[in-house]
Amino acid sequence: MTIDALLPPDWPAVRTIFEEGLDIGTFEELVPTWDEWNRGHLVWPRLVARDDNGEVLGWAALAPYSERSCYRGVAENSIYIARDARGRGIGRALLERLCQEADAAQIWTIQAGILAANDASIALHSACGFRLVGVREKLARKRGKWSDVVLMERRSPLIS
Repeated sequence: MTIDALLPPDWPAVRTIFEEGLDIGTFEELVPTWDEWNRGHLVWPRLVARDDNGEVLGWAALAPYSERSCYRGVAENSIYIARDARGRGIGRALLERLCQEADAAQIWTIQAGILAANDASIALHSACGFRLVGVREKLARKRGKWSDVVLMERRSPLIS
């Protein structure tokens, strides 16, 4: 497996993986277009994990937390793994690399809002150094159903 930059030609594979997550782990109801996704995420880091044949197995990216300048070093992460590639350590490799790249980009806090029922994502973030901030009850509503949201964060070890 290799981890590379997520580039526009990767979008069809990224979109498919995003779509696979609509029912299990994302707050979204629909997959955005490339233009919508591109506008909503930081230019870097954006990563894809590829198998030896170049097939995209998962992706990770950061979105700005706020447009206010005091929060310029705070971002929210997204990480999605293809259904057939889950449980193979790809999520951990992607999230660890995302954190390294975020440190290099002077992102001092990565925030993760995770649906409370997504135990795998909570465990992944914990394993990668994210701490539990709290649980926001009935914060997300999707398809008429309320969900609690687990808020986790990782502070860069480079900040003082």
